[in-house]
Amino acid sequence: MYVKNEVNEVEDTYLTFTTPNLIQIFVINLSGDSQAIFVDTHNTVLELKYIIQDKLEYDIKLIRLEFANRRLEDHRTLRSYNIQKGDNVHISLRLLGGNFNMDFCAIKNYCIITEDLLDPKYDYDFTNLKDNGKKYYRGKRVLYRRPNGWMRIALNVSKKYGHDDKWLGCVGDSPYEWPVSYHGTKQECFNPIADEGYRLDKGKYFAYGKGIYSTPIIEIAEGYAKEFEHNGISYKAVFQNRVNPVGIKKHKGGDYWVTPNEKDIRPYGLCVKNNIQTIVLQDRYQ
Repeated sequence: MYVKNEVNEVEDTYLTFTTPNLIQIFVINLSGDSQAIFVDTHNTVLELKYIIQDKLEYDIKLIRLEFANRRLEDHRTLRSYNIQKGDNVHISLRLLGGNFNMDFCAIKNYCIITEDLLDPKYDYDFTNLKDNGKKYYRGKRVLYRRPNGWMRIALNVSKKYGHDDKWLGCVGDSPYEWPVSYHGTKQECFNPIADEGYRLDKGKYFAYGKGIYSTPIIEIAEGYAKEFEHNGISYKAVFQNRVNPVGIKKHKGGDYWVTPNEKDIRPYGLCVKNNIQTIVLQDRYQ
């Protein structure tokens, strides 16, 4: 599956400077201290984060960068923000509300979704559920194949897409509800997708045309999910989404959904497989 926020690996790209564009800037850390760093103006913000990770030992998944009171986007270059010699770039934490607990986030790095993006009251344990022939529907009688066998960690989507939450309804025959789909990806993408949603510009290969790919069948999405480990145990995770029915293009008998507009697919849960409930509860409330 090709996702909104797949982060490509950067292999020492920040070392490939072209001398005419090399400048010294100052990174202001969380304590207010200044660190001089040499960068190329053609470097991206993501590449600058890797430099900061190397020099200051911050986890790039947990920080944002700001310049002139503006949050910097990973894919843009420093030059595009008119960052010049001697300018200050500030580090801020991805957690925007509540008390920041670095230990908590380090523990939760097994799925790399920080606390401010979660909504625990809507977590749901599907691990031992069976439908036994009962059918469920979401979004004007579209079959909802529940993620049985998985633990769903709920994302905080309250008012994220405006004040109307009818798209997230559970009536099953409402024209305002959006049907459910699943999207498998890798660990590095969990937090970016949970935070910002999907991004078309991160897709590379589109078998059925450009769009965000998902499926109403979690077993298919699982095939695109990359295993990750926590305490020596392997896990897989799949995003649970709601998809605007108006924008869906269905392929392979309806098993694959293509959403051309990234705004028409909204992740609202991360389904994790492999006895995750005990670990989630222990990590969350210790």
